[in-house]
Amino acid sequence: MSHRRVNVEAFRTLIEGMTQDDLRKQNQDDTARSEAEHQHFVDAYARDECYLCAKPFKTISKSDPCIHWLLRQCKFKKKSFALVYSRFGYIQIAAFLRWVANQERFLSGINDLDEDRSDRKIFEYTIKWRNIEWTFNCSANDYLGHTGMASSHPHYHFQMRIDGRPFIDFGDFHVPFSEPDLFQLDLSLSLPDHFHQSFGVGGAGMQSAVEIDPQLVVDHSSFTENDEEATYRLQTVIIAEKDPISGEQLKAMYEESKRTGRTLAHLARKYFKNADAINTVVSAADTIPDIAKRTERERS
Repeated sequence: MSHRRVNVEAFRTLIEGMTQDDLRKQNQDDTARSEAEHQHFVDAYARDECYLCAKPFKTISKSDPCIHWLLRQCKFKKKSFALVYSRFGYIQIAAFLRWVANQERFLSGINDLDEDRSDRKIFEYTIKWRNIEWTFNCSANDYLGHTGMASSHPHYHFQMRIDGRPFIDFGDFHVPFSEPDLFQLDLSLSLPDHFHQSFGVGGAGMQSAVEIDPQLVVDHSSFTENDEEATYRLQTVIIAEKDPISGEQLKAMYEESKRTGRTLAHLARKYFKNADAINTVVSAADTIPDIAKRTERERS
């Protein structure tokens, strides 16, 4: 299996030779196409239909492989995964599953946090949708291809769990990258200042969430009593030595939070204006999925 690879230096010269107006227009055009495709997906998803094949999610046709099979709403079997990845590349599959997850739980159904990813991995993340988890995993060796082995082509590994039970394991397939995959990934890895492989807003995960200005999170987040709906965990410390906090103030703040949905972290600045300091730590919610790890034995 052999794919043409992008000439990185030629592409660098091309990009650096473009004017800022040309680059801006190119980015705007790319964004517009991506947003239009995502809206097409959203409209079809609301009808329980796949925007790619225009068929219900419960439909499966061996003559027309589709990514929606991975939702397991149809009678999809593990061995048929090869039909899916033979037709669709990594970026297409990952984008579809990210979009699906964000229809149920925006951002926090996708754990792509850099701090949870192994330094040895080019990408490593888990997506949760309803009772299904999908994990994409690719090491530097996978991306280069294992020399002298059957898996010598650039590839990634994929795991799928249904109700926590194995359905597809990492070692079951060495999933090849498509030529468009390698084009985008090569440029993203070689020219990070000029090119960034992205799944857009519709496919964003927790890494995008934690990159938002923490003050914006405090000011604009809403409180939820359902931990499964949470995107962030806000921990606030109030230091009030000169003007001690009263129980009445705390009660009033808590009641306003329940009534309005404003977070306690935000309301603390209203109720304790004379506090010596109010500090809030914004982190990922405890209920985001854990990244499923590929063990040494599973590496191949």
